[in-house]
Amino acid sequence: MQSSHRIILVDVVDPHVPLKQAEEELAELRALVKTFGGIDTMHVFQHRSKPSKDSFIGSGKLQEIYQTVHDEKVDIVILNAIVKPTQLFHIMKSLWPVNPDIEVWDRIDLILHIFEKHATSAESKLQIEIARMSHMGPRISGLGGTLFSRQTGGVGGRGQGETNTELMKRHWRGLIKKKQEELKKHASYRLLQLERRKEKGIKHIALVGYTNAGKTTLFNALTGKQKIMKDALFVTLDTTIGKAQLSRTGPLLTVSDTIGFIQQLPPSLIETFKSTLMEAIHADLILHVADVSDDKRDMKIEVVQSILSDIGAKDIPQIIVFTKADLLPEERWGEFAQLKARYAQFSPLFLSTTEKINVDALKRRIEERVR
Repeated sequence: MQSSHRIILVDVVDPHVPLKQAEEELAELRALVKTFGGIDTMHVFQHRSKPSKDSFIGSGKLQEIYQTVHDEKVDIVILNAIVKPTQLFHIMKSLWPVNPDIEVWDRIDLILHIFEKHATSAESKLQIEIARMSHMGPRISGLGGTLFSRQTGGVGGRGQGETNTELMKRHWRGLIKKKQEELKKHASYRLLQLERRKEKGIKHIALVGYTNAGKTTLFNALTGKQKIMKDALFVTLDTTIGKAQLSRTGPLLTVSDTIGFIQQLPPSLIETFKSTLMEAIHADLILHVADVSDDKRDMKIEVVQSILSDIGAKDIPQIIVFTKADLLPEERWGEFAQLKARYAQFSPLFLSTTEKINVDALKRRIEERVR
């Protein structure tokens, strides 16, 4: 297996969007490719009001990709969208003459491959299997007329028989149901652990936030653990739980570091990871971690709040913890007051774990809230 895949990134952007803005909006996909371990060889932008119905991009851009696949020995093309199966197949088929093994992924395919790379527990691996099957299911249906539509049954069969597509869909549903039953067992065990903690009066704090916001660094600061930190997306897939006593006379707490959130995730993927996110759903207090120096900070806060609402955790008491306060340039210091006013309902606090700014203040605030 190749140590590094050679990849082309493709995006369709509105005709009124400048190229510089389009490149900025592709930054997250580039970060995902880096986390996956691929080499980003080229970015292809097409200005259209909407993607091509047949192939997502037009024939001219497809020819450009064809030539680059040949010249740069590319083995994966990734589209920055959630794409119909027929569109992916059309691109892949067009590229077969130059690379018979070419793969064409959409954004969710890439995320699922990263999940597979980082999953360690049986539970997270099971969640990824279900997510992949849920993502692949519509493709079986969408490609039915292209690949799988030959009918089975024949002489001696009952009625008209079933198409291969129908058989595969039925088989797929059976597999998903079986995996979901396995996942329910893990969820039941996790819920039992949560109930036992509550019976003992142990309060639980859940860290949530956009991926790579600094949750693991804060988790280490609160629990004294040395969980490995990396500058990459989706390093944390399995929920990690640690104990914390934030002051000499304070109560014993449990703290969980959960999977990072990201924009443009389909509801099915969020639903699949509800088992892992159960620590947040049943928390006594949520620490929403946000990188204050991030240019897209406010958008990412909105994404996290939306997902918390989707999983049924929006009414849990919450503190927004703005990390990396030491990295905010002096010319942007006016944002501190603006953020404090904008997110007043979430008792925002600005801190830096590396410079030990407001870490103790956060500990005191946590104890006040859980008491």
